[in-house]
Amino acid sequence: MKKLMAITVCLLLVMVLFLIGCGKRNSTSPQEINLNFDFSKGELGWIGDFVDLPDEEDMDHYDLKFGWVERPSELGPGKALMISGGNRSDDLFMYFRKQIGTAEGLKSNATYKIVLKATFGSNAPANAVGIGGPPGEAVYVKVGAAVTEPVPVKVSGDDWWRLSVDKDNQSGSGKDGVVVGDVSKPTSDDFETYELKTLENAGAPLEVTTDANGNLWLFFGTDSGFEGTTTLYYTGLDVSLIEK
Repeated sequence: MKKLMAITVCLLLVMVLFLIGCGKRNSTSPQEINLNFDFSKGELGWIGDFVDLPDEEDMDHYDLKFGWVERPSELGPGKALMISGGNRSDDLFMYFRKQIGTAEGLKSNATYKIVLKATFGSNAPANAVGIGGPPGEAVYVKVGAAVTEPVPVKVSGDDWWRLSVDKDNQSGSGKDGVVVGDVSKPTSDDFETYELKTLENAGAPLEVTTDANGNLWLFFGTDSGFEGTTTLYYTGLDVSLIEK
């Protein structure tokens, strides 16, 4: 009798362990992908562009430019993604975009919560006076993600170049792009030196579903109400994508 009870207990224990094992094998956890773009190593496929400006033949007075250049010495050695523009339209959005997909581990038709953390160098002091708005607090940093490529487009009845996805305007956040702060420097109050600043949308993650090929687009930039020239040096971008 004792031998039979021992065998029964052993069998029950084996069954419990088997069920626990099956539970572990069948359980799923959200997929998390972390990407790091170190712009000291190159442009890394990021494309610069500009919107919220009129369609004019002569755009020289906007002095629009971007590229992979040496960063100011106070930001440390190496290069960075530079972008610069004179906000003659009182509403200039200058930004970088890049497509990511299965090469980075994304799945097709999958929904992700996305957080972007941008690090950049700015020379705009806080609480400074500027035309139309301060050069620091009136230049809003935005990060975004969308399944549609964020490119300049024209809409019916509007002769200006607009963004193809929803970033809203200046201090507003849209469905595809959100404000994470401004370009005012953390400490120094001069216009001569650059300081690094990091901003992210951890408190307001974006939600995007990839296309049938597993692709989506990321973008980051600034939406300006300061009617002067802003020049920024982006040194890095960290991206976290968590599958829902």
